[in-house]
Amino acid sequence: MLGLALEGGGSRGAYHIGVVKAYLEAGYEFDGYVGTSIGAINAAAFAQGDFTAAEEKWYELTTAKLFDSDVRKLIEISESKWDMRFLSDVRNGLRKIIEQQGIDTSRIRSLIYGFIDEQRVRDSGCDYGLVTVSINEAQPYELYLEDIQQGLLLQYIEASSCVPGFKPVVINNNTFMDGAIYNNCPINMLLKKGYTDIIAVRTRAPGVYRRVMAHKGVNIKIIDPTRDLGSVLIFTPEKIKENIGLGYLDGIRSLKARRYY
Repeated sequence: MLGLALEGGGSRGAYHIGVVKAYLEAGYEFDGYVGTSIGAINAAAFAQGDFTAAEEKWYELTTAKLFDSDVRKLIEISESKWDMRFLSDVRNGLRKIIEQQGIDTSRIRSLIYGFIDEQRVRDSGCDYGLVTVSINEAQPYELYLEDIQQGLLLQYIEASSCVPGFKPVVINNNTFMDGAIYNNCPINMLLKKGYTDIIAVRTRAPGVYRRVMAHKGVNIKIIDPTRDLGSVLIFTPEKIKENIGLGYLDGIRSLKARRYY
């Protein structure tokens, strides 16, 4: 089985589009998709069979369509180092933002709810998984599709992409935030599902990257951007086009490489 793991990274997620486009054009078909943050959103779009629509949607994105004027504070946060210890800083240093219910995410929610169809993801026959972190419990959640209650998938996707400082996502009285604090590229979720061939697309965004030890009989190909992808929270047509193009070229380059690691 061939699985795709997508690292989080906000606007850097445009890079996923280019890489996956190269693989689809080469005739590859994925059996499962996992991701964190924007990786979880893109993975859901791919799982439901909407790659072309997802690519078109990316070309339409701008910072103004997704955020209000508070985005400047978010950009400062996005450039910080993210790990489980950072969760303590979020709970303390960002307490005021949280008490004020956080920065409005209604535009991002509208994007997710308007594009991702839970039933289509469930009916696709593909494996799907995401990572988020519980603020209440200070612990990570690595969730597969079958772990998520019917009707709650979109909420968990939103939770996985809830950057520190965003209005927290509350599900069943539990408050969640971006999974990048725990694992920004959940390759291990595919390994647990028994995948023997895995392609992981990195963005080098802030967050925890958990290295995976070599497994006998398992091929893991890591695709890294050959250039810096820029800010995590600035969406411009020019940068999105550039990152999609870079992803496509890096994808073609990786297809010609013989080394798996």
